[in-house]
Amino acid sequence: MKIFPISPCLNGPTVVIRQQSTKEKTMNQHHRIKLPADRAAQIKGLAELHGISTSTAIGKLFRALNQNTDVPCDIPSIEINSLSDGLAIRFEKNKVTGFDFEAVAKITKLIREYLAGEHAGERNILLCAEHGGTLTLRRIGNGYKLAIPAAAPEKNFTPDLLQDFADLMDHAAVKAQH
Repeated sequence: MKIFPISPCLNGPTVVIRQQSTKEKTMNQHHRIKLPADRAAQIKGLAELHGISTSTAIGKLFRALNQNTDVPCDIPSIEINSLSDGLAIRFEKNKVTGFDFEAVAKITKLIREYLAGEHAGERNILLCAEHGGTLTLRRIGNGYKLAIPAAAPEKNFTPDLLQDFADLMDHAAVKAQH
């Protein structure tokens, strides 16, 4: 998510979301959000303070809210559901794919290895024999592409969203096992 400063002539908080056309060359579908200049400056200042992107700064705000309130920190285009022996994961417009708890642990470990800079130039494929679940993961530029199941279209992730996905899987697995 990119935050664009707006004209100071707005009379109050305004949020305008615009999906970019398919002709625009972007890694993800980005949306434009218009904020009052002071709010945009707050977010930009937070990002600069921590040396992160504005998208990552907004993600940090959501994670802080989630830890201290009942505001959910889900990723709207991903469904994670509990199974008796694992998790069922569905990316938007893809089929549901099951992974046992051992495979979930391997997936989250692999994601964190990628985020730590390991596996440069590799495309990893993980197979789960128990539920037949598959996935592929690779790094492209500053982002990541993940497909679940492996043959499905890849979903684009920024590093902070990929971290959120791993955290959501961990949380769901712990909750399902108790």
